[in-house]
Amino acid sequence: MIHADLQRIFIYERDAIWPTMELIVRIAKVFEVSVDYLIRDDGELPGTKIRIHELFKYLEEFDHLPKEAQKFAFSLLDSFTKRRKFEELIQT
Repeated sequence: MIHADLQRIFIYERDAIWPTMELIVRIAKVFEVSVDYLIRDDGELPGTKIRIHELFKYLEEFDHLPKEAQKFAFSLLDSFTKRRKFEELIQT
């Protein structure tokens, strides 16, 4: 898939050397993440505070849902969010 042997990957993991930009791009494609995500130290996707990276895959698919399904999904998310905020308020 990425055309790198295990010994070379081990060297990358130890930070002895960095992979080529070509290899970084191939790795990003395999894992369906941006190059920026791979080279950042904090592990977060750029421009976001979302820590559950699987959510981005769902959000991409969300665009392809019919409008009524999108409205329903939004209302579910809104309900869960409001419930969490309410629970935080009553616990303080």
